Amino acid sequence: MAGLLAGCVSDVERQPDVDGRGDVVAAEEESTYLGPEELRGELRSLIRDVNAEHGGRSGVAVATADGVAHSGLSGNSWAWSTIKVPVALVADERGVATEELIEASISSSDNDAAYALSTLLEGDYGELPHVPEITEPPGETKWRLEDQALFATQLPCVDEAGTTYGAMGDIVEWQQRGLAEIPGAHFKGGWGYDTDTIYTLRQFGTAEVDGGVVGLALITHPDDGSHDTAEAILDDLGDGLKKLLDARSIGPAVTCSA
Repeated sequence: MAGLLAGCVSDVERQPDVDGRGDVVAAEEESTYLGPEELRGELRSLIRDVNAEHGGRSGVAVATADGVAHSGLSGNSWAWSTIKVPVALVADERGVATEELIEASISSSDNDAAYALSTLLEGDYGELPHVPEITEPPGETKWRLEDQALFATQLPCVDEAGTTYGAMGDIVEWQQRGLAEIPGAHFKGGWGYDTDTIYTLRQFGTAEVDGGVVGLALITHPDDGSHDTAEAILDDLGDGLKKLLDARSIGPAVTCSA
């Protein structure tokens, strides 16, 4: 795995283009990427507006080459079904899982498939970058948004087979929410009641930008505790991120070199 991570390079570290005489060729357009503080301000405004519109508390983390811009809730609570991604990755890496089990666990969030993967690993989940020690049951692992966003940027590198990451790009229709607002996004969601009154809907994943990827993580606790409101909040957060990406305000984090 260390070798795989060594193949990850920052997209913004590419050497400048030169012409036939060895002179540096000027870029056609200046970067419009926001710096960390500016991006954090945009996220803060987005969260404030969405929370006011629907009623709730939310958090967003965005991992770029400049680090993680985060605003709102930390997400330091149960991961729910988002934890199925590292479980599937480890099971695939060790050769103990079938492609069908992984796809069912990720694409449709099938709990029986996820339980089968967990059983095959016998409680040994190994180590992955930015993934906390996985508890039993795995869904009760606490996983911060910032770490989820950073982990997302590593997915194209660490998923050598591409099965898990591919399944994240083929989520079933009824779970097409939030980051699904961004064309081509790869993501996984998780949801449930943290307590009798606090409902959680969260996601993390990647979006393509300028030849690389950006890591994204979202969470919300709707005031009315309903799944429908949680979906509406995540959809608006996803749409807000899409607008920032379309405006080229968010730059790439890492890509995997050959």
